[in-house]
Amino acid sequence: MSYKREHTKPPGIPNSFFTVPFEMKSKVSICVPTYNRKDYLAETLASVYSQTYTDYEVVVVDDGSTDGTSDMIERAGYKNLRYHWQKNSGDAAARNKLINLAQGQYITFVDSDDLLMPDSVERLIRAEESQDDAVIAYGPYLRIDENGKVYGASKRKLYSGFITKYLFESIIVHSCGSMFPKQVLEQAGGFDQSLPVCSDYDLWLRLSLKCRFIALSGPTFKRRRHQGNLSVISSGNQITELKVLECFYFEKGGKSIIPKRIAMRRLSRQQYRAGKYLLKEKDTKKAIQYFRTSFLQHPNLKALWMQGLTILKYPYIK
Repeated sequence: MSYKREHTKPPGIPNSFFTVPFEMKSKVSICVPTYNRKDYLAETLASVYSQTYTDYEVVVVDDGSTDGTSDMIERAGYKNLRYHWQKNSGDAAARNKLINLAQGQYITFVDSDDLLMPDSVERLIRAEESQDDAVIAYGPYLRIDENGKVYGASKRKLYSGFITKYLFESIIVHSCGSMFPKQVLEQAGGFDQSLPVCSDYDLWLRLSLKCRFIALSGPTFKRRRHQGNLSVISSGNQITELKVLECFYFEKGGKSIIPKRIAMRRLSRQQYRAGKYLLKEKDTKKAIQYFRTSFLQHPNLKALWMQGLTILKYPYIK
């Protein structure tokens, strides 16, 4: 088999290439975005290479790591893996590059701190190929700590079919443990690179207007929680999620699908969450504004109580 060397780092950075078998095209591309997670990435790749399904390639996009990630990958000698380094551009840009590089008919993403279940790809591709049209397969997850110990499982109900309403109400689809026809991701325009977080949620919502989703019953991945998680909860992340929801509902077609009562309740709940984290971060004035809007969108005692309690505690803030 012949190989191609891809020079993907700027000159002067060691290990700036990786060997790639380019004559073989696999059915599935397992795509891994990473940034300074060398140790977790090694565990993630171990779970990838333990798959019961074998017709896959592995594509890693390194979004500017400086922790020796490329050295680790080159030393390990992984088979059928392509590694691309780029200047730090954010999670959405890394995922879009993965879509561009993937040669498989189907794409499954794996965050570089999460783990696939051994039969994940086999079950996901089986679900994909059981349908005549282009569908998106996804499943639940187990929760693991930074040491890989399981401490819980996702409890949200998953749905099959056109799931826009359910997906708007709650984030039930994740980039890891799901599978997408590559063509579907390309036709949707990929991930919105203007979003610092929630670009995946934004894309799933848009896809839900056009594609059916197939829910698997058993866990497809293990979701790790640790100090370095991109999705660590903050007011900024909560506000971004709110903007994604508002944009989807009012501008991208959600309004024609989602009943107004359900939409206002969801937006109200997200306003309340943003207010809670703003309060924790001592941005009291803005927190009061979010509690007020939460109540106006969908009257609820929690928002009214938090608004009143905060004003009583900080009467000088209007």
